[in-house]
Amino acid sequence: MRRTVMSIAVAAAAILVAGCGAAKKTPPPLVAPPADSCSDPTHQQRLQVLLAARSRTGSDVAYGVSPGDVLIVTVYNYRPEGGDFTSEVRVDERGYLSLPMIEPVQVVGMNVGQVHRALVRGLRQAEVLNEPLISVAVKDYQGQEVVVLGAVARPGMYHLSRGKQTLIDVLSMSGGITAAAGNYVLVRPAHATGLTGEVVAQAYAIHHDAEQDPVVRADTDNLPVCLETESGQPDPVLSMLQVRGGDLIIVPEAGKAFIEGEVEKPGPYQLSRGMTLTQLVASAGGFTFPANTRRLRLIRRAVGGDTAEWEVDLRRPGSATQPDVRLSRDDRIVVPYTLGRKAAYGVYQFVTTIVRITVGGAANIF
Repeated sequence: MRRTVMSIAVAAAAILVAGCGAAKKTPPPLVAPPADSCSDPTHQQRLQVLLAARSRTGSDVAYGVSPGDVLIVTVYNYRPEGGDFTSEVRVDERGYLSLPMIEPVQVVGMNVGQVHRALVRGLRQAEVLNEPLISVAVKDYQGQEVVVLGAVARPGMYHLSRGKQTLIDVLSMSGGITAAAGNYVLVRPAHATGLTGEVVAQAYAIHHDAEQDPVVRADTDNLPVCLETESGQPDPVLSMLQVRGGDLIIVPEAGKAFIEGEVEKPGPYQLSRGMTLTQLVASAGGFTFPANTRRLRLIRRAVGGDTAEWEVDLRRPGSATQPDVRLSRDDRIVVPYTLGRKAAYGVYQFVTTIVRITVGGAANIF
């Protein structure tokens, strides 16, 4: 009976297909995974500029001294016998640095080079040494603070206690990322923040806005850094990018992707980090019989707010010719149907319904 019903359905579908016009214009085929927020070439280029700048200037050089910081000061050949004077000195609450041989020096806001020059002037004015030779280094950075928000265990403000701490160090200080985290970390460098209340409030608003990707809403000062590479390994940038006091770090939640068309359970689905298109289809219950698995449409909001669209062939996901796609927040997947299979399936459902009613009615007679 089932074979007879399907034969009728296929025959009816063939008649319907014969009367159909030309297919609609399709988007370009996907030949490589589309760039998500953190792998976009524009962001990558700006990230490399920031990496290079912070590698060239050590944290001591760029850092402005704050009250509570501990500096190591060495004055060479200070003692009559040729010995050196070395001391660990804490900057007081007024921003002054005190050494026993000179008057207190105001150092708050100065970088290490400026502190060095101020101490040399003080030694000369006190006639301690004619040509002072000294070194200055920061041991404890009480004045360096970063804010970490979003999908981490303990969001908040954190002190950087030493130089050359990296993004991965700060994420560890905040308890690590949670299972709700997306594919990237959003970094707003110190020169663009100031860590004012308004900036922090704006950051919270960006993070909690579930309607749009924070990278799209944010201005050009925000840089996304991938949490993982395409192979699933931690991105090397996490341990390369040095953080500075005043940096703002947001770990956006993964958000949702939307799938519609020929799947068993269309609708929005919560993403997990690294989730792919095939995994989303599985979450949606798989394809229905009419699904055209050769021509799925992936619609993604690009950097700047525009949308881009690709055609994806999921017959061989993960192959060299058709890579699986790592999803991003707010991705939209449309699963079309094959006209012949759609018509056949419709006729099949109609005929089986009629047969079910007929058989059921006959059973009731007896």
